Amino acid sequence: MMIRIKKGLDLPISGKPEQLVHLAKPVRHVGVFGVDHVDLKPAMLVAEGDKVKLGQALFEHKKLPGVRITAPGAGTVRAIHRGAQRLLQSVVIRIDDTEDEETFASYPVDQLASLTEAQVVENLLASGLWVALRTRPYSKIADPTTRPAAIFVTAMDSNPLAANPIAIITAEAEAFGHGLTVLSCLGTMPLWVCKSPAAELPLPQGLTRVRQASFEGPHPAGLPGTHIHFLEPVDVNKVVWHLNYQEVIAIGKLFTSGRLSTRRIVALGGPRVKQPRLLQTRLGACIEELIEDELHVGENRVIS
Repeated sequence: MMIRIKKGLDLPISGKPEQLVHLAKPVRHVGVFGVDHVDLKPAMLVAEGDKVKLGQALFEHKKLPGVRITAPGAGTVRAIHRGAQRLLQSVVIRIDDTEDEETFASYPVDQLASLTEAQVVENLLASGLWVALRTRPYSKIADPTTRPAAIFVTAMDSNPLAANPIAIITAEAEAFGHGLTVLSCLGTMPLWVCKSPAAELPLPQGLTRVRQASFEGPHPAGLPGTHIHFLEPVDVNKVVWHLNYQEVIAIGKLFTSGRLSTRRIVALGGPRVKQPRLLQTRLGACIEELIEDELHVGENRVIS
């Protein structure tokens, strides 16, 4: 299926990143941010000064029992920042030189397609990867006691200066396929994979619920809201879920290795960047440390 978007705008911003992945400098701090989770009501499970493992639960969502946000790194909880009315702003972790990690359930590859809904939900909740699933409308964390009309995987990006997902997915083809297989076990709803026309994605064979759709045109052709509008329009009684392609890769790695993968590829670009390129870093990386010595001298504004 091909859908062409005619209305939109591709912003002409200089500093387009080279589409080759480079190793980023190691960061010393990682964090979890409350603003990333709409309508979050956290019940804290750690305090400042506590030692935590990678994958250990930091807090639980009061409105969604069992939904945990886990640590993206192992080390010491350096700060828990709160704003007005004690609104959680961030949890900051100073990373240890040697990182201990929690382990989770893992399965042989040939058993992934036969996993039960309960097995998938339990492992996603335990690892914290459940929070990758967002609702449309409202972009809230998905309720694990409900099921959507469809699940959307966003495998393209039309944002200015964004990384091209094709190379990233191709390099992680096996894990991406495993992630789709796991997601297909969540119910009988269709699993839409939305991509650019030129993308040849490594989709697993035999999954009848996996469907592809290609979108062409200016921004916002690559946004999940656009895909959902054309393929599965939502209303007050119809909810769908969506997630990003890198989160699908992380899910695939979780279910085959039992470990939480924090590897992420980000684009560093813009007119004030010395060497615009893709960086391999980690989930929750401190941006100030990540871009150290990467910008031209002068007044700069960093947008993430």
